[in-house]
Amino acid sequence: MPSTVVLGAVAPFAMKALAGIQELEVDRQTQLAHSMGAVLIGSLIALFLSGAVSMQVFLYFQLYPRDVLRIKAMVVAVWLIDALHSAMTITANWQYLIVHFGDWDMIDDITWSIAVSVALTATITFFVHCFFIHRIFSLSRGNWYITAPLVLLALTRLISAAISTSEMISLKSYAGFVHGYDFVFTIGLSTAASLDILITIGLCYYLRRGRLVASGMDRIIDTITLYTIENGMLTCITTVVSLICWLTMPTNLIFLGLHFAISKLYANSFLATLNSRKSLLNKSQGSSGDHPLPVLFPSSFRRSNANAWSHRSHGETRLQVTVEKTVQHDVEGPDLDPSDACPSSRSLSQRENAIELELANSKSKTPESVYPRDQ
Repeated sequence: MPSTVVLGAVAPFAMKALAGIQELEVDRQTQLAHSMGAVLIGSLIALFLSGAVSMQVFLYFQLYPRDVLRIKAMVVAVWLIDALHSAMTITANWQYLIVHFGDWDMIDDITWSIAVSVALTATITFFVHCFFIHRIFSLSRGNWYITAPLVLLALTRLISAAISTSEMISLKSYAGFVHGYDFVFTIGLSTAASLDILITIGLCYYLRRGRLVASGMDRIIDTITLYTIENGMLTCITTVVSLICWLTMPTNLIFLGLHFAISKLYANSFLATLNSRKSLLNKSQGSSGDHPLPVLFPSSFRRSNANAWSHRSHGETRLQVTVEKTVQHDVEGPDLDPSDACPSSRSLSQRENAIELELANSKSKTPESVYPRDQ
C-alpha cells in the first residue's frame, strides 16, 4: 500500500519530466533543421550556382578572346574567388555535419570557414558593384557627383563585411556576435541592397535617355534595360530576404543559407552582362545597319579615318573631305570593327558643323584654288 501511494505521487512528476524531455528533443530537432538544414540546403544551391559561374566563364573566353586585359583579369578574379567561396561552404558543412556530428553545442559555433565566406561574398559583391558603377560613370560622361556616393556605399559594404569576419573569428559564437555586432552585419546587407536599387535606377535612367538620342535603337535599348532590371532585382531580392531572416530570426542560420547564394548571384549577373554582348550586337546589326549597338562599357579609344563625302562638279573637279572620328568602346570583341562602334551624337554634330563651315568658306575662293582641275 505505501509503495502504491509513492508511485501515485511520483507518477505526475515523471510524466512531466518525460514530456519536458520530449519537448526539448522536438526543439532541438527544429533548431537543427533551421540551422544545419539551412546551411546544407544553402550550400547545395550555392554549388549549383557556382557551376553556372564556371560555365559562363568558359563561354566568355570562347566568345570574347580579344577582350581587353582588365576585363579578362576581373573575370578570372571573380571565378577564383567564387571557387574559394564554394570550398569554404563545403568545409563548413564538413565541420558541422561530419566532424562534429551529434554535437549540439556546435550549432552556436562559428567556424573559420563561415567567417571567411562572409568576406569572400563581400569581395565579389564589391567587384560587381564597381563594374556597374563604372558603367554609370561612362554613361553619365564622368559625373562624379553621381558615382562618388555609390563608390562610398560599396566601400561601406566591404568594410562592414571585413569587421563582421574579424569579429566572427574572434568570438566564434553566433550568440555573442548577435549580441555585440549584429548592427555591423545589418549595415552590410542593407548597403548591398540599397546599392542594387540605386545602380539599377541609374543604369535604366541613362539607357532611357540614350533611347531618345538613338531612336533607331529602341528595341536594343529596351532589351538592355530589361536585362539590367532583372539582374538588379534578383540580387536585391535575395539580399533583402537574407536581411529579413537575419533581423527576425537571428537564433537560426536561415539567413546564412541565403547568404551563401548571394555571391553566386552577383558573379552570374556580372558574367551574364558580359556574355550577352554578342547576341545584342547581332540583334542591332540585324535590325538596322545604320545603328550599331550602343557603347556601354567605354575604356579605351580608337581612331579611324573614313572618306565621308565626295563631290564632282561639271565632271572636271573633285572635292574630298576626310573626316576623323573618335570611337569610344568597351572591349575588343571578336567581330566588332572600329567603324561599327557608335560615336556620340555630340561629337558627330561638331564634326559635321566643321565640314559645313569649311565648304562655306570654300565658296568664297576661286574655283581654281578650291577645285583643282584633273590632269
